[in-house]
Amino acid sequence: MIRTGLLATILLGATSTLAHPGRNGDKPCPILQTHVEEEAYAAAGQGYKQSRYMRALNTRTGDGGVPDGGFEAVEEDLIALMATNDAAWPADDFGGGQVSYAGLFIRLAWHCSGSYRESDGRGGCDGGRIRFAPEADWEDNANLDKARMLLEPIKEKYGSSLSWGDLIVLSGNAAIKSTGGEDAILGFCGGRIDDADGSNSLILGPSEIQEEQSPCLSLDLQGDCLSVNGTALGPTTVGLIYVNPGGPVTDPNNPIASGVDIRRAFSRMGFADNQAATILIGGGHALGKAHGACNSAPCGDGKGNNTFTSGFEGAWTTTPTTWSNQYFNNLFNFNWTLEEGPGGGMQWKPMNADGSAGPDIFMLTTDIALSVDEDYKPFAEMYARDLELHNADFAKAWYRLTSADMGPATRCIGNMVPEPQPFQYTLPESPDPLPDYIPVFKAINDHIAGTDAEHGAGFIKLALNCASTFRSTDYRGGCNGARIRFSPEIDWETNAGLDEHISHLQGIKDDNGFDASMADMIVLAGIAALEMSNAAIDIPFCGGYVDAEDGEASEPLGPRFYNPANVTVIDDFAVKGLTMEQGVALFSAQSVGSQYYVDLLGSGGTSGDYSDEEFALLTGDLLPIVETFAEDEAALIDAFTSGWTYMMTADRYLNNRDNACTGVSVAIDQGATPSPVAASPVASPTQAPASGSAANILGLSIVSMMFAIFAMM
Repeated sequence: MIRTGLLATILLGATSTLAHPGRNGDKPCPILQTHVEEEAYAAAGQGYKQSRYMRALNTRTGDGGVPDGGFEAVEEDLIALMATNDAAWPADDFGGGQVSYAGLFIRLAWHCSGSYRESDGRGGCDGGRIRFAPEADWEDNANLDKARMLLEPIKEKYGSSLSWGDLIVLSGNAAIKSTGGEDAILGFCGGRIDDADGSNSLILGPSEIQEEQSPCLSLDLQGDCLSVNGTALGPTTVGLIYVNPGGPVTDPNNPIASGVDIRRAFSRMGFADNQAATILIGGGHALGKAHGACNSAPCGDGKGNNTFTSGFEGAWTTTPTTWSNQYFNNLFNFNWTLEEGPGGGMQWKPMNADGSAGPDIFMLTTDIALSVDEDYKPFAEMYARDLELHNADFAKAWYRLTSADMGPATRCIGNMVPEPQPFQYTLPESPDPLPDYIPVFKAINDHIAGTDAEHGAGFIKLALNCASTFRSTDYRGGCNGARIRFSPEIDWETNAGLDEHISHLQGIKDDNGFDASMADMIVLAGIAALEMSNAAIDIPFCGGYVDAEDGEASEPLGPRFYNPANVTVIDDFAVKGLTMEQGVALFSAQSVGSQYYVDLLGSGGTSGDYSDEEFALLTGDLLPIVETFAEDEAALIDAFTSGWTYMMTADRYLNNRDNACTGVSVAIDQGATPSPVAASPVASPTQAPASGSAANILGLSIVSMMFAIFAMM
């Protein structure tokens, strides 16, 4: 076995790491300078700050399911709500009978979903955490508590079978449909499960743990957060959804500079194409208005025409209660002049070609960017000409925006789910009946027995690296699909040399005519090598893995490391959904036994051929686990078996809550019969790990540590 002592030097030399630069002289954004930390933790969940290193993965037992009457019944109630006018929080009234809540609920659904970031899969509306701090306190989410208030009777009507997350996203769909935009909605992926508090959003900021991992406020870079090298933050400003509407804080009111920020922020949400950003901004501003009734809030009673939310004031179209592509036409039909609005914000007013005042509408600097940025402008012009295309493209982009955190289409429930979309990377169903795995397992065992120990070690590394792309945060990655066979995964430095082991397994499969998938083969090879290495290890196998056709789904899942190493390690466990016991146990995969931990403790954290990540196990709450495993090999074997089984099966979804491998063990030994798993139950990725587990939500690493463990073995 080759030790991992040089691992950090080799990997970090080729991988971007989070740098903490000093102040660059840029003026910080005045929108959100400070946050009361203690209040944020208290609102997020009682006791969270004190126990955050020992917080288990979300149990996923919150409200959610298919409500009575289906999501269609809920949508009907929501469409009816759009036309009401509650005195407690009046709907926007544009005169001439144009009264609607549509703009408010598009904003609610957008802001609940738009917190998603592709870097580590955190954020999004699954969990409905916009109800709690810190999201509820974000500057961008001002007055959205009133929208949730209006939804409360509907939530009460359907009870626990309807999650807040589903209700909020569905309210956005209903808002668009209520204004004539039926063709602009692709469908609805139900299945969000409510979180009990906002703790899983603390990493999004502003908070202590956000600054530890993705510093911005502490560097006086608020408004320019994306300039920090290696940051996982999605928006340019902590507390906003994507960018400052008035333009970059370093170059305000500049549409060209704003276009750059839009491009960076939308790419963090997974929208790398300019077309999607264009249609989402334009479609989102087709309805409703911005609110900045006066320049010294509160304005009067603070409701209706006296509402102050963003400090900008006005509607984007003359028909803000009717779905249309007028927004894009307005961009090009008028000359736009910068002025100070009634709320004190700098905004753009329309002028006719003859110099006379245009209609009573406005644009933000981010809107004007779509008409002047060379990448966005062609799409904006296209949508101004073609309403049908406008609606079709918005439908796809909106569905992605609101469903990106839900994983493959397999996890969507209800009768409104559209065909699987490209961004969901949905795999085929498992074969029925399953292949006979007994001869497959025997052939793999024979192959390992006929080679040296390093060969078996390679199969262990292959299986665990294959599974280690899994993220419990957005249900992406994992070994189902065996995408490690393709670029980009096979090209990652952490996977160097694994192509040889893949080739060996492909040869075994082809030479024997096995109909097992390559994903089956990889997982079986890992089990075979582990059980050969330690007689005490007995790992269940859940057959039915399938193969993907390419590796495109892995693009954002590559290994990424942050300083200090202990933060990286703990966060990696959290992103994957591992308990700290499971994660620490998996470090010993190549030599499962107490001796690994005895030797590590003997290093004192400073000597020996160990990586920074291994030394990190000797710190904080990880050290007691190492000490336990050094003395109790049975405890180690239990944690290792549980962790390995979880990683190999976490991506085997039946629906939004259930895992196909729970309680399943397929026969792989001669004479064995299928039986439920007793000693090592398979935890569903939508269930909590074993009692007493400790997956911490700290940080933002994407996949790092399980790759790091085996990078040089």
